[in-house]
Amino acid sequence: MMEQSNVRFRQLPSLTHLIFGSRLFIGLVILFSAGTIYFASSVDAGIDLGVTAQKAWDSVLNKADAQTKLTLKQAYEKVGNWKTQEQAWEQKIKTLHAANTAELERLPVEIRQTDAAKVAALAEKVKQTQARYEPLFALYSSVNRQLDAAKAIKNKEWSAAIRTQAETLRPVVKLAREDIRIKKKELAEARKRKSTEIKRLRAMLAGADSVKKQIQTAKKQASLAKERYSNALQQFKQSTKQSQTSRVLSSLNTLASAAEKWAGSKQNIHTLEQKVSTTYVKVRQEIAKRPK
Repeated sequence: MMEQSNVRFRQLPSLTHLIFGSRLFIGLVILFSAGTIYFASSVDAGIDLGVTAQKAWDSVLNKADAQTKLTLKQAYEKVGNWKTQEQAWEQKIKTLHAANTAELERLPVEIRQTDAAKVAALAEKVKQTQARYEPLFALYSSVNRQLDAAKAIKNKEWSAAIRTQAETLRPVVKLAREDIRIKKKELAEARKRKSTEIKRLRAMLAGADSVKKQIQTAKKQASLAKERYSNALQQFKQSTKQSQTSRVLSSLNTLASAAEKWAGSKQNIHTLEQKVSTTYVKVRQEIAKRPK
């Protein structure tokens, strides 16, 4: 009895971990799917000052009165939060872009295969039908050659017998040729439908091209925003060396504005990547609708 209790006690931590771990995972999934991002609120979030600049910043805080210190920390935290958002959007962009790239590799292949099985089956049916009627056509050709030969030697009895055989075969041959014609027509129509559908799907896929151009423009804007942030960060570091709280606060506000624009530029890129993804989803749905 004591051994069973010990076993249950040893299992309890893993069970607790499983329960709370699952709840945490579900919570994160819900948070992510809602399109919201949680950002750390610590004053050091997202900013890498380096040892020297960090000491200068700490010195500014130590010299400031309580209210000024609080204002400076709040401004600093604001910068850090925007920088953390920028990093989060960058990660989401990488993940989504990788998924879009992989999908773009798959979709053209699947588009080329549109109705391929159906067309192949009809082509095989035409081939089999022609092969089935080949002995009939060979016989009919042979009979006609014999009829020509009988006419050439003016053998009326032979000609009459061969003519009767040819007339018997003629309607059968006609039906056979009509059967082949119908199947070839079905094949030609299927090939035409396939070509039309492939063009339509490719046009849908190409609909993402204009968005991709917007992404390239957005990336240039993000690079400029990053450059402005870097310049603002250098100005902030310089202001901390001078230990003038008014300048430090002003540079922090400038830095926060730069960080906000940088994060916004990354969010814009992610939104555009989502548009590309939406286009690919629509193309895949259209492919899935095609009868197999």
